[in-house]
Amino acid sequence: MDLSATARALGLAADAAPTLASLADFPAPEPAPLPPPEAARGVLDALAFDEADRADLLALWPAPDWPDTARWLLDACHARVVADQGRPGWVDWPDLTSADDARVRCAPVYAFLAATPLLREQHRRRGVPADVTAATLADVGRHVAKTRRMYGRVGLDLPVWIALHYRGSLLEVGRLQYETARLDDGDFPGVAELAGGQPLARLHIPASGPLAPEAVDASLARARAVLAAVTGQEVRVATCTSWLLDPQLRRYLPAGSNILAFQDRFTLTDRVGPGDADVFRFVFECPEVAPDRVEPASRLQRGVLDLLERGGSWRVRTGWLRLP
Repeated sequence: MDLSATARALGLAADAAPTLASLADFPAPEPAPLPPPEAARGVLDALAFDEADRADLLALWPAPDWPDTARWLLDACHARVVADQGRPGWVDWPDLTSADDARVRCAPVYAFLAATPLLREQHRRRGVPADVTAATLADVGRHVAKTRRMYGRVGLDLPVWIALHYRGSLLEVGRLQYETARLDDGDFPGVAELAGGQPLARLHIPASGPLAPEAVDASLARARAVLAAVTGQEVRVATCTSWLLDPQLRRYLPAGSNILAFQDRFTLTDRVGPGDADVFRFVFECPEVAPDRVEPASRLQRGVLDLLERGGSWRVRTGWLRLP
């Protein structure tokens, strides 16, 4: 497959062409099994789309007049979801945010919509509680809404993230999300609790409201039982890799803040990475590090900019904790 030619036909930026490589295995995919738009209410409700996104998705619903390349993209994305179901780890997905055609930007959304019955069935077989399935699916609508806030139009930024849910690798249990994984030898040398070979939960923090300690407590207390039912293994340890664990936040936040209470749950490892891009994405919902484009409206946002103005940089840190 000529990825450059396909990217041009889809109206993508030239540097987006390599991101189509994960779909090259499906040059002639089967049509994604989408219901007609008039019968789509149930699945649209399940994915918790905002009204504006829901209206756009219905108006753009795949039809015979879709360009061939856009329809191939949708069907190849669906084929990728089906092929990857149950596979651990991350698989690259295309970056479609540069496309002017909303049908191209929304192709992964329709692919996930079509695959939702498969995910529901996988959860049912694994014994995932119904409320966990519902919360996990609702993350799709949350990210489509965030994409609109970031770019000013409908689409799905980072479909690679939502693909984790549809592989069955990520579950939302209360306030936190848990990605099932396994530690490799040498991942965290010198940390006995993170020895290679054992199952692991990677914690993620959805943008679903305050990070209240009691909500985090409730999620952590329930996670071990949910993960054991799903994986058939005892998961005793969780890690979190996030800008939220950067100790520099203590310069800017009060001692009783939810973020610092969250930090205090973890033992930091030596793993450190750059964090400015993550901070702008999650604190300002800005797709690039651009201090001149944002207006700080909170103590946290003002602190983010102050550190950068002083010549500093934010860091992504990794910490671990024992699940209760």
